[in-house]
Amino acid sequence: KLAWIGKTLNNPWWVSVADFSTKEANMLGVELNIALPQEEVDLEKQVAMVESAIQQNVDAIIISTTSSDGIIPSIKKAKDAGIRIVNFDTRISDKSIIDAYVGADDVAGSYKAGKYICERLNGKGEVAIITGLLAQSTGVDRRAGFLKACSEYPEIKVVAESTAEWRSDKAADVTANILTANPNIKAIFACNDQMAVGMVSAAKSSGKSQDDLILVGYDGILDAINLMVQGDLDANVALPNIEEAQIAVRVATALVLNDDYKFERELIFDTPLITIDYYPNL
Repeated sequence: KLAWIGKTLNNPWWVSVADFSTKEANMLGVELNIALPQEEVDLEKQVAMVESAIQQNVDAIIISTTSSDGIIPSIKKAKDAGIRIVNFDTRISDKSIIDAYVGADDVAGSYKAGKYICERLNGKGEVAIITGLLAQSTGVDRRAGFLKACSEYPEIKVVAESTAEWRSDKAADVTANILTANPNIKAIFACNDQMAVGMVSAAKSSGKSQDDLILVGYDGILDAINLMVQGDLDANVALPNIEEAQIAVRVATALVLNDDYKFERELIFDTPLITIDYYPNL
């Protein structure tokens, strides 16, 4: 019996990962209980989900945490109860309390986004970043990778940095403020595609065209792909939902079926940068 705890129902990437995880569990013949908070910031709800999993005597918990530090006490309690812990996508800060980690290289992914923007600008211009939740490793890593890329270009200036907490509505407001305060800005990177959708909406409302502004997102949700097809989003970084879903369930199952099984390495997936050229038939 496995408990699968994700981060939010409000992001189609997370809904897709839950669906792929369920399909994998069905194929393996294991029981998988899915739990997702409504809001990605709801640590209290996620803690309650871990507590529920402990009370249900599950064999393993597969979790992507809303707070890399805040979830630690609950996970320690689960670990003490003999439950195997597979951490995926968003890291738990204390690696000693997990049995395995499955995820993507978010630093590398956002570095690619930064390099793409800087090269498109020929190494010169004002840029901005819309960050996610910095209480999560994904928020920290995606910010770090982008800033690392920009730091390699002396004439690239990061003139604005604001969080939109992974939310489309907040990203629209943040983008509008960035464009008003920085009329010479040439590019914006949104650290997930939910925020990229809001970013594109605000940019269009402000009268900015694709020729005026380079816009890049991260995740690869369908809404973002459609924006790329329409020419409103220049690129995004693809986060591997199928792989993270399948492998996390497989590793958890292996850990449960083999009491002495030790999984001492991390499974890290690539995060390719995607442009419309990736879809030659569109």
